[in-house]
Amino acid sequence: MKDLPKIERLNNGLPLVQRIADHPWENKVTFNPACAFVSDASELSRIISALPFSLGIKKSLSTESGLCFLLYRAQGKPSPEYDFSHSSVGLAVLNPQLKLLARHTEPVLLPDQSYDNLGVEDGRITKVGDRYVMVYTAYSSGTPESKIRLALASTTDFVHWEKHGLLKGSLNEIHNKNGMIFEQTVGRKFVMLHRPMQGPHAMAIHWAESDDVFEEWNDRGVLMEPIRNPAFTDTWIGGGAPPISVGKDRFLMIYHIGNRKASGDREYDLGIAVADFASGKIILRRAEPLLRPETPAETIPDAELGVANVLFVCGAYFFREDLYLPYAGADSVVLAGKIPKNELRRYLES
Repeated sequence: MKDLPKIERLNNGLPLVQRIADHPWENKVTFNPACAFVSDASELSRIISALPFSLGIKKSLSTESGLCFLLYRAQGKPSPEYDFSHSSVGLAVLNPQLKLLARHTEPVLLPDQSYDNLGVEDGRITKVGDRYVMVYTAYSSGTPESKIRLALASTTDFVHWEKHGLLKGSLNEIHNKNGMIFEQTVGRKFVMLHRPMQGPHAMAIHWAESDDVFEEWNDRGVLMEPIRNPAFTDTWIGGGAPPISVGKDRFLMIYHIGNRKASGDREYDLGIAVADFASGKIILRRAEPLLRPETPAETIPDAELGVANVLFVCGAYFFREDLYLPYAGADSVVLAGKIPKNELRRYLES
């Protein structure tokens, strides 16, 4: 579509973060990265002091005008001692233009609770007050089937996390995922996107409200339904990056589109929309696909744990009016893209 903003693939389309053979917890795949961009000098100084890096690396990080803290999902090979295929969360630090600067050797969030014992997956981060709150998919064993629910964790430095348990309210009565909190309140309410996997209007983007992110969330129903792609037999959607304010009570939404062929082969694309909760329509405009998997890193997966032809985004931020998008390719590596400000302005104003 001619009105779609163009995305630039950064780092020549090569991975920013990928598996490390010597790290059992991430020696297979690293993908679906949440992110938080911090530019306040005093906050950066405090966070850098808590990072588990050498003094030399910390000094180098202190010279940056801002830092992207990347919290990515990682899986490794099962071993007799521990099944590292259960997802944990790793930490990497990048400059504003998404160049890798440092990477922690240990996971910062583990699947160590009864409600997430099979995996801490696909987090999204939003700053709430003086803390960074992550909504993540808690995958756990259960009877008669494993459970997929939304859970919360928070931090002030991206290294030390406090888990707050499962999300309160009816959202977790069925399998649910792709939870994310808006960066600003709407009508004095916190707003969350989520994607029920069962029940009425399943596999569509729903929204919910709360007076307190750690208290009960009230479901408000469907926000966006999937648009059937005639090239596939089945299509669904889910939230991607936490919606970002673009002024005038509008929010920019980057979301994912899942498609399945009759053969069972899948393709995950990205879409873009603008929401305005002050209007009766809410979704003002929408276009897809914004980006399809094309490069080797996006189409060729890890042979055991990856999935071919997948793009997946869990975070985005503005820097000098350009929109930066860390994203996953083929459920295997972390890549990076950018929507230049002139392209984004053209889309928002056309």
